[in-house]
Amino acid sequence: MAPGAGIEYCQIAQVQEGAEADYIDLEKDEPLSFALNKGINELTIKCQLTHQSVLNFERYELIDIQWEKAGAPLETLKATSPTFLLPSGELTVRFTLLMHNRDITIVSWTSVEEFFNKSLVNNIVMGAFYGLCIVLILYVWFMGRILGDQLLTLYSLYVFCASTFFLLQEGQLHIFLPQQFFILGHFFYILFAGLTVVAATVFITRVTEINSTWPKLTHYVLNPAALIVLLLSVFIALGEHNLASSVAGIIMAYLTLLIMVSILILVIWQTIRKVEMAWLVCFSLITMVAAMAMRILPIDVGDFMTRYGLIMAFALEAFIFAIVVSSRIESIKIAKQRAEAQANTDVLCNILNRRGWVTKTEELLSMQRKSGGLLSIFYIDLDNFKAINDTHGHDCGDKVLSIIAKILANQSRTNDVVGRVGGDEFVVAGLFDLDYEAEGIAIRLTERLSNLPLQINDELSITVCASVGHVMFETPQESVNHMLSQADKSMYKKKRGNLTVDGFPLVT
Repeated sequence: MAPGAGIEYCQIAQVQEGAEADYIDLEKDEPLSFALNKGINELTIKCQLTHQSVLNFERYELIDIQWEKAGAPLETLKATSPTFLLPSGELTVRFTLLMHNRDITIVSWTSVEEFFNKSLVNNIVMGAFYGLCIVLILYVWFMGRILGDQLLTLYSLYVFCASTFFLLQEGQLHIFLPQQFFILGHFFYILFAGLTVVAATVFITRVTEINSTWPKLTHYVLNPAALIVLLLSVFIALGEHNLASSVAGIIMAYLTLLIMVSILILVIWQTIRKVEMAWLVCFSLITMVAAMAMRILPIDVGDFMTRYGLIMAFALEAFIFAIVVSSRIESIKIAKQRAEAQANTDVLCNILNRRGWVTKTEELLSMQRKSGGLLSIFYIDLDNFKAINDTHGHDCGDKVLSIIAKILANQSRTNDVVGRVGGDEFVVAGLFDLDYEAEGIAIRLTERLSNLPLQINDELSITVCASVGHVMFETPQESVNHMLSQADKSMYKKKRGNLTVDGFPLVT
């Protein structure tokens, strides 16, 4: 009994069906704990209280209450489990309990102040835990949808199942739905225990690449074992409180521990093989398996660790898995950027291809719409390039294209967009403040690419020429393709000699 509970004396009797009550006197400093059997139990308490005290049952379903104290009410308190405020004086109260499992230490008797202090701390801590779980679930789920990564969705499902399991275990819903104790505290509690095992197995085997390293072991052993745990949870939730459900509960508990130990061994091996982030998952699993062992095996680690050990282990695991998920998101982002860069790059010339050039030039067009300026397009076409291929071969032609690309990149500014849009056709786009800056680059490109000698190898040197078309857009155009078409026309006019060296079309 807790200090300050106000108990002068207390007698307790566990009454078997059809038998007389056999009361046992409890001393003031003796813990109020009992071993009740699975099924229906009757507990009668006689006591003398000097002031109000709180009597609390730990997660057991009350079938009936008989109260013997004239003129004094038995007040039910909103709490995570059946809790009563007992008045001062002499009283007798008889509880009929339905035990889902055989258990010990089911009753705590505390002062009102101590009860509310503990309840406040517990609800604040668990509320913060649930809040973090909700944020984590939503964040990872949305990231999974955005990135199209099924693994992130599986992780959010695992956190949802596990956090719901702990919500049902700790009984916070009992505060708001006290009449639904059996459904919340037994049916859904057992069901989500099985769902959590399945979600954890699927997620961990994928995030550590166990499913690809040992596909048969995953598909034919681990996943079926997790499914058996789920089926056992459904059987226990829907079945009667008899020997079969009791055996099923034992099998479920030890099979769950066996699955986690097996996965832990495989994750340790993946850590040795240096699979990305496997060592973090390994550390979190060691913590979880230790917490499960403290709960299942007959190990005395104290009431606090027995109740909160698994929750603390899961909180640590969720934090570690969040790091793993963040690393995966970063890897996906880098892989996506690399893939986009490869898709937008001309492999031969190591500059943008047509798709990449259009995308980057659209960014310049957006900047022009916001900040103004002149958007210039330079269209470069090599003269008689077919003759180079026919005379010296395609190897020589490829080297010419590569050299021209390097020259264009060197002649352009850092923010200009250089690309290859055809076989021997190149384009450069740039945003300028003044028209003469763009005209200067056009003149420089024309002069640089006029009768340009190129040393292909030790034995071959050829001279190439290029036609440079140039258009400037003072106002933003509808599309980059329209601008490219205008620059193409300018280049062909230049190729036909219709423009003077200093004449450049101005499009408004």
